[in-house]
Amino acid sequence: MTRTSDTLSLSLRLKDATHTIHEDLDRGIMAQGLFSSADNYRNFVQLQYQFHRDINGLYSHADLVETIPDLAIRNRFALVHQDMRDLGLPLPDAQNPVEAKDASTAIGWLYVAEGSKLGANFLTKLAEKLGFTETFGARHLAADPGGRGPSWNAFKSAIDHAGFDPALAVTGARAAFLRVKTYLNAPNASLNTPA
Repeated sequence: MTRTSDTLSLSLRLKDATHTIHEDLDRGIMAQGLFSSADNYRNFVQLQYQFHRDINGLYSHADLVETIPDLAIRNRFALVHQDMRDLGLPLPDAQNPVEAKDASTAIGWLYVAEGSKLGANFLTKLAEKLGFTETFGARHLAADPGGRGPSWNAFKSAIDHAGFDPALAVTGARAAFLRVKTYLNAPNASLNTPA
């Protein structure tokens, strides 16, 4: 039985609309062996730094803060920044901030970032095998204080009842996955190149 998009909540629409690109990205991360060695893991942290740097401003988007009161504390940029320092990685000069002025597109980007915290449970275990923990080198993979499941469910509930434009949200989510995929396929492309 096929679900019609009119009856789906926003979070389910986003999940359905990004399923293929999400799986493709997950396969790409594992295919590149980013958790097979400490050096490869450093590439993963650089990828994470670039993505979270790009979306950092969305966590203070005025319309979204009204919808998701704990939005600011969900932001992992400071944690991945510290992971870069833990690993002795240079901070890139390049900037590529997401320019999502409308809340619906912005929420699509944040849907990808917030959803990735669920998968981080598995990635945390892989990072620990390499000697990185939630207090050194893998801080950004740690669960939110309330736990992964409750945090994700609260985020989904907030966006499902906020009246965002589904088409714009899907556009934002797809763009977010494509941005991560771009960084995955060219891990150092924007590390030292001015925007």
